[in-house]
Amino acid sequence: MNLKKFLAGFIILFSFAGCSFKESDSKKLSVKKAEGTVISENPQEFTIFAIHLGKAFNGELPVFNKAFEMTNIKLKGIASKNQSDEVLAFNLMMAAGELPDIIAYELPEELEKLGAEGKVIPLEELVNKYAPNIKKFWEENPGYKKDAVAADGHIYMIPNYNDYDSISTSQGYYIRKDWLKRLGLKDPKTLEELYVVLKAFREKDPNGNGVKDEIPLFLRGNTSKKIISSLADIFKAEYSWYSKDEKGPVFGPAEPEYKDAIRELAKWYREGLIDSEVFTRDVSSRDYILNNNLGGFTCDWFSSTGNYNSRLGNAIPGFDFSVILPVEYKGKRTTSFARENYLGGWSITKAAKNPVEIIKYFDFWYTEEGRRLWNFGVEGDTYVMENGKPKFTDKVLKNPDGIIPLMVLRGEGAQYRLGMFQDGENERQWADPEAVSAMDLYIKSGVVKSHMPILKYTKEETAELSKIDSQLYSIAEEMTQKWILGVSDVDKDWKNYMRRLRSVGLKRAEEIQRQAYKRFMEK
Repeated sequence: MNLKKFLAGFIILFSFAGCSFKESDSKKLSVKKAEGTVISENPQEFTIFAIHLGKAFNGELPVFNKAFEMTNIKLKGIASKNQSDEVLAFNLMMAAGELPDIIAYELPEELEKLGAEGKVIPLEELVNKYAPNIKKFWEENPGYKKDAVAADGHIYMIPNYNDYDSISTSQGYYIRKDWLKRLGLKDPKTLEELYVVLKAFREKDPNGNGVKDEIPLFLRGNTSKKIISSLADIFKAEYSWYSKDEKGPVFGPAEPEYKDAIRELAKWYREGLIDSEVFTRDVSSRDYILNNNLGGFTCDWFSSTGNYNSRLGNAIPGFDFSVILPVEYKGKRTTSFARENYLGGWSITKAAKNPVEIIKYFDFWYTEEGRRLWNFGVEGDTYVMENGKPKFTDKVLKNPDGIIPLMVLRGEGAQYRLGMFQDGENERQWADPEAVSAMDLYIKSGVVKSHMPILKYTKEETAELSKIDSQLYSIAEEMTQKWILGVSDVDKDWKNYMRRLRSVGLKRAEEIQRQAYKRFMEK
């Protein structure tokens, strides 16, 4: 099939998914007086490109139907329900040249690039005139406003914000405390103590089955980057760009700390302390490893790891998989697993004929009612009000079909990534109490190292940096796996490795990153 035929078919697929109101449908809908949260007296529909976690946007879900009732604005997704790859679908849409009214996307740099190209419109004047709730939110949270401003000073998107002050971290370390007790060991507080513990897990049969089948350190992830990031974090190294000092960003895999980390990780792997399949297991491997009483130590999400004690306590006598703080190494007891201020956002395209109504719709989600709707779902169904605060119902917390709370909410349309503000109370209510305690332990202990802000680049910088970055990470991933798996030696290869990084533009990438960092910090 040639490209023209493929794109033609793709446009047709989108067209069927994104048709507008039929005249017969609009006659069935009553005219509403434009007051309260109502934006338009006559119902209006706008098309949107959005795919979140493999799910194409569905405007018929309860949350968005309720928003339609409240605003008289309806959204129609243009992506087919069969389209699950967000990046592929975005690229195909742009290649086809057919823009919807709204684009929601995980990669903010792409939205800002479209702004520089004139394909999405600046929003700052629309916000000032027609979005009082967003304007107020930014006035009260100037740091969040900085996240919305592109390199050229315009605002091309409303970000989908995380409630960073309430939940600044999402991931931490867990260990089999029942194994520690059985072996007469204590919670490891230093890297040296962790090494001793992992050696004991490997050699002393803590699961008691007489077989040397324990996996002292295991991880899960759908990309090598996630695995390497977790391994490096143990040694206070980072597999990313990060701000090391007042000069600004450095490329983590090119720093001396990274070399030291890889040297030790290679030793751990050689000694059988790290899962031999660490780079090939999928995201479901945690269930298999823990259900079969094999795993001893990991780094993973609080919200999904904190419930294994209640799930496996009866099946595995004494099972205790509980959180510990990051171990100390070279005077540091930190973790780089902080949440970003935001993830993606949404923009208004040049194709939109009614941008005023759209920005008012964006603003609706920053009203008290809109914010509750997106975070908690529909009142009386997924939550009720108690003492002036939303509280989830049993449909969410004790679902009769056994669906976990977050999946119940997402099935209603809540928490679908567009351009809203995530209320930390949402997660604190549905997450397992152990997970909430774990998050609070990390936050109150001050071990969470804040991320470098999401930087903003000019169109030219974006094009140059993305090309260099892809090559830098390709080299880093290739060599990191070779080093950890023992195929090569980091000390022997390091000079040539650094030469390769420089040959694809490491120095130029540092210059771009530091220019962007300086520009962001001076806003």
